[in-house]
Amino acid sequence: MRVIAGAKKGLDLRCGHGPRFRPTQQLVKGSVFDTIGAAIAGATFLDLFAGSGAMGIEALSRGAARAVFVEQEHRILRALRTNLERCGFGPDRAEVRIGDAVRFLARAAAAGSSFDVIYADPPYEGATAQKVVDAAAASPRPLCRLLVVEHGNPLFAAAGGALELERTRQFGGTKVSYFRYRKKGAADEGRDGTLPGDV
Repeated sequence: MRVIAGAKKGLDLRCGHGPRFRPTQQLVKGSVFDTIGAAIAGATFLDLFAGSGAMGIEALSRGAARAVFVEQEHRILRALRTNLERCGFGPDRAEVRIGDAVRFLARAAAAGSSFDVIYADPPYEGATAQKVVDAAAASPRPLCRLLVVEHGNPLFAAAGGALELERTRQFGGTKVSYFRYRKKGAADEGRDGTLPGDV
């Protein structure tokens, strides 16, 4: 597993260990950043269920101003911190938060926090991915410009709700869904919320 593009292109990353560790495939990672690439420069990137940090590190390598990594498995956290050190991303650009990702979203919403891009890669089994979408939709104001969720089971955005499913792409048993908020808010002021490349 290595960084695909940007300032740290080609740098090998350490993989985590544990029953819940499932790194994002290079093909999937490449497709995600091809899709959202125009939104990355200068962005604040939230990497939920961060694992070894490959997605957030890729964002930083491609010019994101800052990334927040949320992970609760301590065995995986070692790999995440090692990878940030290898890349030279210090606390001025990379923040590691230990805890449950869905609860972190709820706290961020309550605090009025916002991010440019949120990427979530929860366990495929169960309904955790849907809980991420629901938590983002329940926020009283937009939490982000783009919400990208890697998942196995189908995801839904409630009809007429705060979030709108923009598109879903499939890579074997992996799906990646892109959501945006239906209405502009403080986090989206001056932006139309569409994916880069959309008309």
